[in-house]
Amino acid sequence: MKKLIFLFIVLFSISSYSITITIIGEDARPLKEVIANINNQVKISDSKGRVTFDTSEEFLNISISKEGYKEEVLTLKNSVDGIQNFTLVMKQLNTSYVTFEFPVSDGLIEYREVGTSRYTQVPFLGGSKSIEFLSGTYEFIFSAKNSKKNKQILNFKDRSEHLFIDIDIPKNKFFILGNISKNKGIKFYKDNIGKVVPPKNLTLVIFQDGKIKKKIKLKDTFVPIELEDGIYDFMIEDRFYSDLYFRGLKLNSTSNKNIVISIPSVKTTIRGFIKNKDQFIGGAKISFTDVDNNSYETMSNFAGEFSINIPPQKYKITLKKPGFILAKNQNLIYDFTIQKEIYNLTLNTEELLSNVEGVVTDDKGIPISNADIMVKNGETIIYLKSDDFGNFSTSILPGLLFIKVEKDGYKAFGVVTKLERFSTLSGLKIPLTPYLSSISGIIGNSFTPLSSLHLTLRNRQGEIVANTISNQNGYYEFSDIKINNSYFISVGVQSYKYYYSDVFTLTKDDLINKNIILQGRKIRIYLELLKSSKTPLSDQEVIVGGVPYKTDTNGFLLLELPEDTKNIDIEVKSYGYQKQVDLTSMSKSPNQLTIIIK
Repeated sequence: MKKLIFLFIVLFSISSYSITITIIGEDARPLKEVIANINNQVKISDSKGRVTFDTSEEFLNISISKEGYKEEVLTLKNSVDGIQNFTLVMKQLNTSYVTFEFPVSDGLIEYREVGTSRYTQVPFLGGSKSIEFLSGTYEFIFSAKNSKKNKQILNFKDRSEHLFIDIDIPKNKFFILGNISKNKGIKFYKDNIGKVVPPKNLTLVIFQDGKIKKKIKLKDTFVPIELEDGIYDFMIEDRFYSDLYFRGLKLNSTSNKNIVISIPSVKTTIRGFIKNKDQFIGGAKISFTDVDNNSYETMSNFAGEFSINIPPQKYKITLKKPGFILAKNQNLIYDFTIQKEIYNLTLNTEELLSNVEGVVTDDKGIPISNADIMVKNGETIIYLKSDDFGNFSTSILPGLLFIKVEKDGYKAFGVVTKLERFSTLSGLKIPLTPYLSSISGIIGNSFTPLSSLHLTLRNRQGEIVANTISNQNGYYEFSDIKINNSYFISVGVQSYKYYYSDVFTLTKDDLINKNIILQGRKIRIYLELLKSSKTPLSDQEVIVGGVPYKTDTNGFLLLELPEDTKNIDIEVKSYGYQKQVDLTSMSKSPNQLTIIIK
């Protein structure tokens, strides 16, 4: 983005001269309808971006403003020969184009910028709505007929976004559970359902009037589903249960909200032994996993024998036993697709090294990822890192182990433990104590420190890390903050513009003098004063709210007032005129207000 360039010209006193200002955008194109003000003379730029002023004053206070652009203000001093013309560049305000998508066809969006009080209401139709926003933080309320209100705080930057907004419209809720049985059937219950044998993730398709309404997986617990009361058809969708329908089911949430679907069992039998060379292995867990990731498990007894009934499928077999794994030549896909068949299987194993499993956390028990871990046994050293959940594991020879854990921003920690042969050392918890630092500074406006203001420290993702309140001298402090992380500070005060600091990284050293200057919110009003003959009241002193102003040759003067100003007192002594004006109905900035002086 191009930098804003101003041509500063030093001026010296002359009697009278003319100034032509050309106003352009960052793309060098002229900007029309820009409001230009030089020493309270107000004019509008033409289609070529030009405005011309006649003046004899030594110092020129110039301001230019246009909706969608950043207001610019500068002061120039007169030169010996007077200014003929110069060019000013205006920077366009950043905006975000946001599309909201909803699960309902129509409803209402209410929003306001954080720090302001007035909500804007925008209806949406067709399940979506696109709105353009100035970059900033907004509070939203989304709603639809008979729905709960969804309140959210959203921050927009200079980019387009597409957001899905959930709107909760309550429906009747039913609870469905599958049951493996000799015969097919369906029953409705209010309370106790008795003993059931849940199936493994079969798909239930729910129809109404020949159209699919829902698809759900039957699991080992009741599955909640929202439906309107009415008549439905159920179908089990699985290659072993073709054309398994339950038709004409009348659902009523007040009498039959608990539904149990009984499904005939389809099984095949697997029998076998677990061995390591000539030794039978007991206490081994054998898992059979099909192509849909459904898993069935059994255990070998003390003699290494196991048996299991499972649906006829192709399976991958895995084995869990401390100190053993399934032999590599048996790591295959097994075909058990014949119904009611009995398969005999011998699974051979290989011995493993002993295992070490643990988790790295901070002093509050929160997992620490990517920590550097060293596991040492004699001359053998293994280096590894903790995963996203702080977990780590490795295999090493049994004996006396030394484990050392390090992580930037935390104090190193070591532990000595013993690892038995053919065993797993699990549940090892290694807590790290973080290095902490603090952030402090003074918060104020352009003139004075501000007390009792709420400040929020957030991480790079915008999540709240800490809160604090400034004292009577405007001093604030965030203490005991983790180092080597990125943060920013936000302040939302109604009488000031919402503040975000730049993102910064906290190190071992305390960050002091992080001072904050808040910018006040103001409204701008162009006051036009006319005589009863509708001619401008030029070069007249006008007192507004006790402050003297002077109109320009066109009878204009510019007022900048606090945003919460409700009314102003206007007095023109030379005409004996005095009046109080109500500002609450004004909604634009700047507004133009015309007053006839009689």
